[in-house]
Amino acid sequence: MAGRSGRIRTGPGPREKRRTLLIDSEREHLLLSFAPQPLRDVLVTMQDTGLRPDEVLRMRWEHIDSLQKTVSNPTGKTERARRLLPISERVQTILGRRRASQNQGWVFPSPKKRSRTGHFSLSAVEHQFVDARRKAGLPETLVLYCARHTYATDALARTGNVAAVMDAMGHANVQTTMIYQHQGLEQIRGAINLRNEENQMHARRSSHGSEGSSGQNLGQSSEGDAVAVV
Repeated sequence: MAGRSGRIRTGPGPREKRRTLLIDSEREHLLLSFAPQPLRDVLVTMQDTGLRPDEVLRMRWEHIDSLQKTVSNPTGKTERARRLLPISERVQTILGRRRASQNQGWVFPSPKKRSRTGHFSLSAVEHQFVDARRKAGLPETLVLYCARHTYATDALARTGNVAAVMDAMGHANVQTTMIYQHQGLEQIRGAINLRNEENQMHARRSSHGSEGSSGQNLGQSSEGDAVAVV
């Protein structure tokens, strides 16, 4: 998308910022322990679909296909934002509990009779999140939008399918999706952990008089040649 300067935007948009905190299983459990409705259902839906909080609140029963287990987001501001998403088993459970006999209307209707939008307001849900976060003793840097970040991070790490995650997130460019690619960190962590385990095994063998170069503990080869670090 071109800005006023005429340049093509290749980086993340104003809402797609790098979010360093994830709502992992422990944080999710803590938040849900203190979350009232509809925050509880909104948070789980964001965690499992990657929808933005306002997109979740604008969900309508007409957009949910129970047979195909999908939800469409037809009212996105861009063509990429208007997308079809799979829904998880726990989101299906949430929808089944909320649906009753409804076939149309808002999934998260406003409790106010004279609501301007008809659905539950984003500001009210964000207020619920702040209160639940405080009660759970979680850091202020953990915001509701981190649920979307968690979805993208987990989906990309577990599938490796950048194109599919890009479509699910409604991103206009691959650079935005790639900010969620953290597999390299796990690979590096695994490599260092493996190195440390091997060093510990070598130290145990050495303590029992086994042969070997003590230089290996410092990342040297068995021939004594130092490994170049660049």
